[in-house]
Amino acid sequence: MEEAVEICKLRLFLKLAAQVDPDTSKPNFGIEPLPDIDFNIRAGNTLVGFAALEQIKEAITTERKGKATQKKLLQPEDIDTIKRIEEKAQDVDRLFALFRQQQTELGGEVTTADKQELKKRLKVLEEELNRYLASEYGISQNNFKNKQPYEKKFLEWLTSHKPFHWFIEFHAIMKDGGFDVIIGNPPYVEYSKVKKEYTILGYQTEDCGNLYAYAIERSYEILGNKSRFGMIVQLPLVCTDRMKPLQRDCLGKSLAIWFANFDDRPARLFEGLEHIRATIVTAKKGKENYKVFSTNYNRWYSEIRTALFESIFYEETTSFLTEGSIPKIGSIYAKSIMERLTTFDNLGNFLILQDGRGRFQTCPYTIYFHNAPQYWIRAMDFAPYFWNERDGEQISGHVKSFNIKAKIDAFVTVAILNSSLFYWWFILLSNCRDLTNREIENFPIGLDKMADSVKQELSQLSKRLMEDLKQHKQRKECQYKATGKVVYDEFYPKYSKPIIDEIDSVLARHYGVTDEELDFIINYDIKYRMGRDTDDDT
Repeated sequence: MEEAVEICKLRLFLKLAAQVDPDTSKPNFGIEPLPDIDFNIRAGNTLVGFAALEQIKEAITTERKGKATQKKLLQPEDIDTIKRIEEKAQDVDRLFALFRQQQTELGGEVTTADKQELKKRLKVLEEELNRYLASEYGISQNNFKNKQPYEKKFLEWLTSHKPFHWFIEFHAIMKDGGFDVIIGNPPYVEYSKVKKEYTILGYQTEDCGNLYAYAIERSYEILGNKSRFGMIVQLPLVCTDRMKPLQRDCLGKSLAIWFANFDDRPARLFEGLEHIRATIVTAKKGKENYKVFSTNYNRWYSEIRTALFESIFYEETTSFLTEGSIPKIGSIYAKSIMERLTTFDNLGNFLILQDGRGRFQTCPYTIYFHNAPQYWIRAMDFAPYFWNERDGEQISGHVKSFNIKAKIDAFVTVAILNSSLFYWWFILLSNCRDLTNREIENFPIGLDKMADSVKQELSQLSKRLMEDLKQHKQRKECQYKATGKVVYDEFYPKYSKPIIDEIDSVLARHYGVTDEELDFIINYDIKYRMGRDTDDDT
């Protein structure tokens, strides 16, 4: 956005002028000429353009057809081209250095002619690089019979893609390895929404499907080794399978990396914006063995906002990373509980899976769960009532199910899924809105190691909990355009918290959890789970 860049320059000028004490006895009130920052604050597409000389070499020596690429042999003319581009970039860089030296050290006047000469040389080099980059997109003179249609297509591409070549725009920085610090709040925009305007090439994170993923990858490309990086992005960075390529990219290029995680209920980082659950990621670039640190899933009321960042605590989570998830640990108790749980086999080992035709292998016991919890997990050994005017009685689209062989194991599993321990596990690994098979199947349950006495206790507590949920349920009605009248049962697990606490106490014996760790689990997020904001989470 060129207008945003101009506003940025103006604000910087005004801020700089505001720092000067005017002296009426001196010319121009004693205010020194303000430095020219046209070459510091630039407009362009962060994601489209050459970041380094190596990418230019790649473009010159590679033929691209769609997404497929084919390497060409490096010809003498290619070597000359690369050498010429590098020399031009160095020439422009020398002019940049002289330009800044005149402004800041020599006290000489920088004339309009000086500036125009610099812009002219920059434009010539930029034009050449744009032509090479356009050829990467299939817009090459070789693909057109006549020059006129080629130029028309090239100008259309130039207007839509607005390429920005870091290698020449900030040549002095890039030749020394890159920037010392990069910070930002990149756009949270689905790639599919901008694809008609411009497309990207060569990104390892393209399948992530969101522009902030590409902004982070590009930031690592232009960041110097052992330099610092910080972005505020959406929470899915740390907890969804779609972001696996970005997670691998961040971890593989960081000496150390920190993730601070924030809910948008009851208060939010961005006032006025809905559904903006955020992660602030900060990192030190490097390729040695990385260390990963994370906070818990921070929730807060607006009145403590001023103290929020002072209360953040990081805990190392390197050894607990899983595919698609960077656990939101942030506590020594959370870390010690994770260490205990990971010695048990996952629940997925004990489930009955469907065959290729969607049929179950045997006639098992079915467990139902609501797939969109907020403060409570609702798992049941019965299908909650749901009816609509169009389709009649059926299972709600928000209720999912899985199967397990043994009857007592089914009761035990229902008890565990409703526990505060499993709620904590869900918050730790998920996007904190959607309960998926990943969180359920990966939960360390160790049914084969569970004592019969523990199973019997959990089975009885499970039956009591189901009866208590039914006792506190309410049958509600609503109207939808698509299905007409809808009637369903709504459940309130917070009224069953005493039974859930008993379940967690029994599980503490099974896992060898200490009294302090049990207290942490039972009271995890308690003021939000039992507070005024939970009435709509049923």
